[in-house]
Amino acid sequence: MLKHNPGRVFVIILFLSIVGMLFVTRYFTQGIVVFGWITLPLLSGIIFVVVWLVAYLIYFFKFWPYR
Repeated sequence: MLKHNPGRVFVIILFLSIVGMLFVTRYFTQGIVVFGWITLPLLSGIIFVVVWLVAYLIYFFKFWPYR
């Protein structure tokens, strides 16, 4: 996966999302509500899953090297 550019981009996106999740977790103890009803841990989890899902689908359907 790391031997071609789309694979590297895929891994970098996943790594950056993990770093972003680690950065956001420091605010989980505070009572932050987004959009008036969704808590910060739930929103960050949803964003984390959506980023991984979109990155995987784009990589798998457009750049998969083993066809």
